[in-house]
Amino acid sequence: MRNVFGLVLVALLATTASAQWVDTTLNVATGPFRFCYNSQNDKVYCACWASDTLVVIDGASNAIITSLAAGDQPHDLCYNPTDNKVYCLNEGHGTIYVFDGATNGMTASIGVGHYLWELCYNSQNNKVYCSAHTVDSVFVIDGTTNAIIARIPAGQDAYYLCYHRASNKVYCANRADHTVTVIDGASNAVVATVPVGVYPAAFCSNPQSNKVYVANHDDSTVSVIDGASNLVLATVAVGRSPYALCYDSVDNRVFCANRDGNSVSVIDGNSNLVIRTVSVGPQPSAVCYSPQHNRVFCANENGPSVSVIDAGAMSVVATVTVGAGPCATCYNPQDGKVYTADFDAGTVTVIRAGAGVEERPAPEAPRQTPSPTIVRGVLLLPEAVSRELSADSRQPVVLLDAAGRRVMALNPGANDVRALSPGIYFVRSRPSAVSRAPSAVQKLVVTR
Repeated sequence: MRNVFGLVLVALLATTASAQWVDTTLNVATGPFRFCYNSQNDKVYCACWASDTLVVIDGASNAIITSLAAGDQPHDLCYNPTDNKVYCLNEGHGTIYVFDGATNGMTASIGVGHYLWELCYNSQNNKVYCSAHTVDSVFVIDGTTNAIIARIPAGQDAYYLCYHRASNKVYCANRADHTVTVIDGASNAVVATVPVGVYPAAFCSNPQSNKVYVANHDDSTVSVIDGASNLVLATVAVGRSPYALCYDSVDNRVFCANRDGNSVSVIDGNSNLVIRTVSVGPQPSAVCYSPQHNRVFCANENGPSVSVIDAGAMSVVATVTVGAGPCATCYNPQDGKVYTADFDAGTVTVIRAGAGVEERPAPEAPRQTPSPTIVRGVLLLPEAVSRELSADSRQPVVLLDAAGRRVMALNPGANDVRALSPGIYFVRSRPSAVSRAPSAVQKLVVTR
């Protein structure tokens, strides 16, 4: 009886813990598979591969706004903030549907042909890239006209893509010949073919150190590519079957989900060394980062659960039960939410990214602290805000994009931000390496 009581108590505690984190669970359609986030209209898009459907979710209310016909086997999504467009790649019949981010209406169908796999967006040149693995190519689409403007030869089995803003390059992982094709974002020219590990299967970009990381699934390594020289700086041994990567912009670290190792390897962005291995749930398959909370959310496909990792401490702070088969994650910075695509359950679980965070006490007396503002392309950072954000005077205040990537350092006073795309950004300090005091953050919305 004592053992039975103990098991029941553990189950109740787990349910209570998950309830603190889960905002809601949405019944979407069969086989939810990929996400993207619309920062202008605060919408989350979920491609449901098995039901040929694109589900649009309101970020604030969690309501399903609409379900759209999305071709044959919608496999990947990307968002273009310059033109407020959402692109949905159809694996089955080789098309890309283009949806208006404001109205949700389909505005174009781009016939690429072949079997397609992944998309990425070049914010500097307003281009969308699409990998076609059956013809070993990357197709380039003009973000304004929707026209195909180039077909770029890649390696054998061109599958995965990544845009690296620091060098304005696009990277394509070629699974069969174990290489990465490097494409110039302005000219569309191939500038390098980089040998990496066996079966490269995922990317992430580190703009702060100008590095790109490639997870090599079949030899359990991560290749670190220099963004300037296109050379492999290091080959890092991680856990078994690395499958997904994300970048922690606050601590300059990369988190690597090891699918068959039930772990996450933490790679230091400066030294290229694994500094911690974090145990998570069964078959970690997707990771995303919240710069607001400095947390990594790891979806464990056979959990089914999400391991919430404190990125600074590099330790799990919660395990949240979600729907069966979580295979993708998405972060909504405006509402502080994380979404999981629960493939086997046909659901999307909405998680409160800030759950368990102690609220700061209100000041004893009302005081008005000026906020960072943007006027005619100039970001004004008041001296008082700079002092309040900085945990250590030696640590800079930085501007992060919605994915937590470092955009630029900010100085008190005027900062030229005319090149920024519309969307959600964060003004944040970096924590002191000595005191490790928590950094502060303020949200900033950039409009046209």
